[in-house]
Amino acid sequence: MSTSQAPAKRRRGGRPPASWAGEVDRRILDAATQLFLRDGYDATSFDRIAARANAGKASLYARYSTKQELFTAVVRRMVDRTLLPSVDVPSHLPTEERLRETGHRLLEHALVPEAVALMRVCMSIAPRMPDLARLVDRIGREGGIAQVARAIAGREATPERLAQARPAAEQFIDMVFVPHQMRALIGDDRELLRETAPRRVNDAIALLRDSGKLIASEEAVGDPLH
Repeated sequence: MSTSQAPAKRRRGGRPPASWAGEVDRRILDAATQLFLRDGYDATSFDRIAARANAGKASLYARYSTKQELFTAVVRRMVDRTLLPSVDVPSHLPTEERLRETGHRLLEHALVPEAVALMRVCMSIAPRMPDLARLVDRIGREGGIAQVARAIAGREATPERLAQARPAAEQFIDMVFVPHQMRALIGDDRELLRETAPRRVNDAIALLRDSGKLIASEEAVGDPLH
């Protein structure tokens, strides 16, 4: 009689483990993300997503009743992962240096292929899904403004001080990030955009400084501008 342990019996019937369902969810979203970003919304079908995810169409329809619902799930997941970088600029730096570092990081992130592809797809479906397109735009813009306001506010960025820095932050985003991102969306050369980024940031800082907005923000936070 063999003393070796008998192989475990396969589980029959019943619900699959929750981890299996989670793996299918991930594969579906990963496959949909790749196809939507590469081929666009209209060219991506449930058949192609199911084939790429190695999942049955029934699995897709059990989770997403329409392609629009699946696309919305893809976009919401990508917004958290892709739309804005994490910017943690040391507060001890002078205001202009904090703002310059934040601006450079935002502009570099605007050239990340996934971020550009997401914005392109959202622009293409804006007439059909305006609420979703506005959501992506709002999250990106508000996130950028918040990061720039923190850079201007510096130490002890209280809600009051962030509110005082917001007008300058809004102007900075409109002058720097928005046009840079639009150039990326229409396909301008990435290396050329990288080369022009420092000048774009420096021009915006100079304009804010000359108009007194950076000085006003610094006086509000009690950190001398030098």
